[in-house]
Amino acid sequence: MKIGFFCPEVPGHLNPMTTLARQVAARGHEVTMIGCQRAASIVARAELPFYPLGASDPLNEELEEGFRVLGTTSGIQAMIQTGKIYSQHCRLSRKYIPDAFDELQLDGLVIDQVCPVPALEADRRQLPYAVACNALAVYWDPLMPPPPLAWNFRDDWFGRFRNELAKHLVLAAYYGFAAKRDTPDPLLLIREVERGVVHVAQQPDFFEYPRMLYPPNLHYTGPWHRSARDDATVDFPWHWLDGRPLIYASMGTLQNNLGHVFQSIVQAVQDLPMQVVLSKGGGLVDLPGKLPDNVLVVERAPQLRLLERAKLAITHAGMNTALECLAHGVPMLCLPVTNDQPGVAKRVEFLGNGTCLPVRQVTTARLKQHLTRLLSDASFQTKATQLADRLATVDGPEMAAQLIERALLSKQPVPNPAHAAKSAVR
Repeated sequence: MKIGFFCPEVPGHLNPMTTLARQVAARGHEVTMIGCQRAASIVARAELPFYPLGASDPLNEELEEGFRVLGTTSGIQAMIQTGKIYSQHCRLSRKYIPDAFDELQLDGLVIDQVCPVPALEADRRQLPYAVACNALAVYWDPLMPPPPLAWNFRDDWFGRFRNELAKHLVLAAYYGFAAKRDTPDPLLLIREVERGVVHVAQQPDFFEYPRMLYPPNLHYTGPWHRSARDDATVDFPWHWLDGRPLIYASMGTLQNNLGHVFQSIVQAVQDLPMQVVLSKGGGLVDLPGKLPDNVLVVERAPQLRLLERAKLAITHAGMNTALECLAHGVPMLCLPVTNDQPGVAKRVEFLGNGTCLPVRQVTTARLKQHLTRLLSDASFQTKATQLADRLATVDGPEMAAQLIERALLSKQPVPNPAHAAKSAVR
């Protein structure tokens, strides 16, 4: 089969999607990544074919500027900026996707859950497609707090009322701008769970709150990463590591221009008897003054290889980093910024293998409190090890690739028997 893959052009979505595409290709299918120009470098690193949408269109630079602005924001401001980026992305996609589909002559598609434009075009052409949840799998449920809010799970009447009210407020913040630009419903593949022949999520089933509603065709698999994904071109001074316990710290590769957070991390760890690798993730962060001797700041880091050595991770709680920490048995101090990161962080806390401190609350003193708790309470490492052992028995990319292959070949829904059983009980 000829299969196209489409997702937002950011590392948090492209990294797992390219891993999944390579796994599908390994099963004998011809795969092509489709997207805007800013995806080109990551797709090239994954050694996959790439079809750029409007490579010379000025909309690409407009989109790039939107992401640059997003990197300096957090909270509601970041949610509003995300809505603007969504509008820009939709305009470019709607303009060029029909030509891409004509030229590629695809047999099927794998579409990110937050990308409705290619799904609508696939529906128009009666082309089967799978829905891939590269970020937190979002399906409206009365028990689920909206992912951008760092709320604890509650299954009482107040929790359900709070969640329903917040859902509308969050949508207004995100998509008030987008709605004015005549863009498709951004929640199309969230609201209408029957769209697509199968939905696959890279989060494991245990990394989710109890639900009231179980999407019938949704399959939780496991992290879509391989060790080979770590960029071998990253130059890292391995000789600097001297055997002391290691903390790996990163605020991701997108919303990482928050200088005060990096500065607070440096100040909080400087007296620990540990080494700390702090990755800027390509962000434009200025750390003035002399760094403590136990802190190494790098532009980019070989994250997977460092997590193999780490005792603790300080993270923005992006889905990929959280799952990679889970797979390596590394407890987490989560500093979520926005989008699905608060929801990911609170699930980490709910599971007991980490704590959550929203980025707007970050101070040196609070970071020290969390670090002291995580390093002195052995239960966090015990739980992290237990979860890593569970993930060690799962091959997420292969499981997802098999489900996609079965669904696209048959052009029929692939139901999840476990969800059917749970729905029947309810």
